[in-house]
Amino acid sequence: MRLRYGMNPHQAASLDSAPFTVVAGEPSYINVLDALTGWQLVREAAERFGVPAAASYKHVSPAGAALGETVAAAYTRARDADPKSSYGDFVAVSHPVDLELAMVLKRVVSDGIIAPGYDEGVVEILAAKKRGTYLVLEVDPDFEPPAEEVRELYGVRLTQERDALPVPRGLPDDVVLGMIVARYTQSNTVVMVKDGMTIGIGAGQQSRVDCTRLAGEKAALWWARRSADPLTGVSMVSDGALPFTDNVVEAQRYGVSHIAEPGGSIRSPEVAAACAAARITWSETGIRLFRH
Repeated sequence: MRLRYGMNPHQAASLDSAPFTVVAGEPSYINVLDALTGWQLVREAAERFGVPAAASYKHVSPAGAALGETVAAAYTRARDADPKSSYGDFVAVSHPVDLELAMVLKRVVSDGIIAPGYDEGVVEILAAKKRGTYLVLEVDPDFEPPAEEVRELYGVRLTQERDALPVPRGLPDDVVLGMIVARYTQSNTVVMVKDGMTIGIGAGQQSRVDCTRLAGEKAALWWARRSADPLTGVSMVSDGALPFTDNVVEAQRYGVSHIAEPGGSIRSPEVAAACAAARITWSETGIRLFRH
């Protein structure tokens, strides 16, 4: 399949095979990356929690992700996490798209969607968006990615096992959701979650504390649209070990009550002590979730 273009319009691109059907529109290289990554996120979340999941993707990282009683509710919550970043997003939902979600999407600026199915009449509504260029992909829900991933870069082929390690049982639901989201977000990543939805994601930063600060600022903006009371009860997940206690100081500013991170750092005991002093529950998961 010839793609509309590669990462940039001056780059030609093509697709050999895919676990989805192009129902409407014409995908670009980045559309495919967002679609495949977003689908894996919502698929894992829905399987873990048994309810619909949705993600709002931009540049191969979620601007927001959430659970909901319906696909429309899940997507509305996902997009509400960071509506500025979700402008022109690629949508991924775990369940078939119904009329309710189609009408939500009709009102927002979005580039495309991937879902395991579409109710009658829905595709026509979606395909009319963006003057008829809105991308609609139908994924095979039974497709299981290969156990081995291959990437070629500058003539070098890299091979690794796909990251399919299950998130541990026994952790709070918000921590589990945060870990699933972190798995499909560009590193370094910090995810803040409250009541089954992300409220702040700091992604792709070179400094871990910058991730924490960015996620916290987004969480604070999300909360400011709702209440003048202090934000509390936030779970924070880091895809890598917290190297310094400054992350705990930042987290405390944004109402974090639980931090989950891989641990194993030379300063992990200091981080654990800082959490205890701040009355923040600390979970050492032992699982790093880098994605590049």
